[in-house]
Amino acid sequence: MGTLIRDLRCGLRQLRRSPGFTAVAVLTLALGIGATTAIFTVVNTVLLHPLPYQDADRIVNIGRTDANGRYSDNVPMVSFWLHDNPGFEDLSAYSENTITVSLSGGDRPELVEALKVSKNYFHLLGATPILGRTFTAPEDQPGGARVLVMSFGLWQRRFGGDASIVGKAIALGGAPYTVIGIVSPRFRPYPPADSWIPLQADPNSTDQAHVLTAAGRLPRGTTLAQANSWMKVLGERYIQAHPEQLGSDEHVGAIPMRQRLTGNVRPALMILLGAVGLVLLIACANVANLLLARALSRQKEIIVRSALGAGRGRIVRQLLTESVLLALAGGSLGLVLGPWAVRALVAFTPGGLPRIQEMARVPALDARVVVFSVTLSVLTAVLFGLLPALQLSRLDLVSSFKEAGGSTGTGLKQGQTRNVLVAAEMAIAVVLLCGAMLLMRSFLAMQSLAPGFDPRNLLTLKVALAGAQDANPGAVGQLAYQTAQRIERIPGVERATVASSLPTQAIADMIFDIPGRPPLERFKFKGDVLWCFVSPNYFDTLRIPLLSGRGFRDQEPPHTVIINEAMRRKFWPQQDPVGQSILIGASLGPPLEQGSTEIVGVAGDVLESLDADPPATMYQVWSNVPGAGIKMLSQMYPAGVAVRTKPGVAPMSVSQTVQQALLARDTQLPATKLETMDQVMLDSMAQKNFDLLLLSIFAASALLLAAVGIFGVTGFSVQQRTHEIGIRLALGAQRSSVLALVAGQGLAAAMAGVGVGIVAALALTRFLSSLLFGVKPNDPLTFGIVALVLTGIALLAAYIPARRATEVNPMVALRHE
Repeated sequence: MGTLIRDLRCGLRQLRRSPGFTAVAVLTLALGIGATTAIFTVVNTVLLHPLPYQDADRIVNIGRTDANGRYSDNVPMVSFWLHDNPGFEDLSAYSENTITVSLSGGDRPELVEALKVSKNYFHLLGATPILGRTFTAPEDQPGGARVLVMSFGLWQRRFGGDASIVGKAIALGGAPYTVIGIVSPRFRPYPPADSWIPLQADPNSTDQAHVLTAAGRLPRGTTLAQANSWMKVLGERYIQAHPEQLGSDEHVGAIPMRQRLTGNVRPALMILLGAVGLVLLIACANVANLLLARALSRQKEIIVRSALGAGRGRIVRQLLTESVLLALAGGSLGLVLGPWAVRALVAFTPGGLPRIQEMARVPALDARVVVFSVTLSVLTAVLFGLLPALQLSRLDLVSSFKEAGGSTGTGLKQGQTRNVLVAAEMAIAVVLLCGAMLLMRSFLAMQSLAPGFDPRNLLTLKVALAGAQDANPGAVGQLAYQTAQRIERIPGVERATVASSLPTQAIADMIFDIPGRPPLERFKFKGDVLWCFVSPNYFDTLRIPLLSGRGFRDQEPPHTVIINEAMRRKFWPQQDPVGQSILIGASLGPPLEQGSTEIVGVAGDVLESLDADPPATMYQVWSNVPGAGIKMLSQMYPAGVAVRTKPGVAPMSVSQTVQQALLARDTQLPATKLETMDQVMLDSMAQKNFDLLLLSIFAASALLLAAVGIFGVTGFSVQQRTHEIGIRLALGAQRSSVLALVAGQGLAAAMAGVGVGIVAALALTRFLSSLLFGVKPNDPLTFGIVALVLTGIALLAAYIPARRATEVNPMVALRHE
């Protein structure tokens, strides 16, 4: 311990003697460690931190999973799991998405998010009511009472924390619901919701829409493998009872809830963590080069230590102690900078990132983050400190004394080591820049796609139609039609339409059959496509072209449908489907089965996602959709309104007038999410843009650090070789040859790094495949551009100090030593 304390004191004295070196090294490490800590903090919160529930590690989602690994259930499945529970504790079910409904009362209605849940939901997730209670078994049965549990936030915001609200009825979606409880403000639901209503799953339902999620807690001592064994047996029994509901690529199983919530973002977050780790490696290489440069000035000190009997191990330990002090100082500063970086990340992070709202509640410097940062600091100390320490500990006493006394050169080994570090920096920069370039090309490829409609001059908003159809399902179509007409009378508005969903916001699909196909072919072509309810002028408003047939009429006859080109290609590849019939909702039976429906037109494809092919889609006017279909969707999702303004009229300029028109038509029609279609499309790419932004920042940082490394090594070489350069010039060497000699040494190391980096990038960029669109991970154009750019930057970084070397006055240089 005494030796360690002496090493620490000696290390601190050495660092105090070189304040400039210490400041640069600490700041470089702080930026690298701080950025890495910030990304790890996000990874820790999203992927590693336990869910905010009791025994969260034992909570699993169960049910059907498709070929893409997505877990979701329908009403018959959920009823089956709940009835034949093989042993899960607090087995419950809830909607995958909240229901956006109008909450009446007060100055004006507002849209709130409600979630349908079964009675065990609150106990499973530990949602303790601070007032009242949660649902009982009779309330969760079909036809049960209309009751509601309210979130603490909605209670405070809308009702001012009035305790008397419990037991009273409020109007939710135009229907009265009795408030029976207020949950604790500590409860963090997934998905986030303002209120909860009973699921009331009907075991006799034929609804095959996969919009529910089932979850339960594993009994203590039960493994995930055992749970999957339970679900395998339960799934086989379900298939025997419902053989038509599971495809050959689907099965039932169990998965940890945390994994289900974060599975989609795990690859992107791990890629970003790896990328920022590479930036840290470059920072370590730069600090190692600083230590090597500083080593020349310490040769005499090390020689004296060795002459006085200090062993090689003692010298290495002393030098590593100094490196650890530097790294700990950089790590401490990085921990201070980390929370600022985390706040910046949260500000730019798209809302779709799961659990990101917990960043404000999970301490930025919790134990795992602190341990990570300290460990990272120690590892970086070894990375950048070990090589210089070993170099200095190997000094030959006699020859080094002469070199230290004359300072005639840099030393062959030191120069080679610095060149290796520069090559490593360039290789890492190549990997990061290739990744950023691939994402940039993906972004440009998506931007160049034609969306299939005209997004210019379009205002979009959401309205809840859930109130009207409770009293009369047929009134919804008339409400949508009149709403569009009223908006069209606003000055500056050209057209308006109301649809169950707008482009990039698809929410529902529906199974169908094609009459007259042989049984095998009929099974092959039986499928489900996106299903959208629209106003008659939907295609005119969005300017979606009609490729054949006709569009909808204001008084559209019953049993008609328009399909898109993707559906035509998939199901009628060699013929025109106009005039043919399909059976929408086939095999579901009343009330969703529509019988024979005529295809009256084929519309152009509309991209629902800019990184995927357009899905098969069918459109029906509101008045042609069975009431059960409208009720199912409009109770779960708000309708979309698209308003096209006249040329020269900014869409947002009519937003207030549109809201007033909606409330004038029906006081239960508050609007939300008013934004232009251009913004909607930009939001649909938010996650990819965020990944591109961060990777580009990391790549730019790597490029800057690598350029600084080349500049520093070449500049230091010029400084140490001033005497040699003077002799060369005095003996008649051309300045151009000196320029080539000095620049060539720095450029050679950089080019070696570029070559190694290209090979490494070819191996590593394949992990970006899931984030790319329209470009391959090994795209030769991308790799060629990166190689050229980095070569140019390396040439510039080496040229500037080399040019300075040619300006040396030979007489001054000869007196340099």
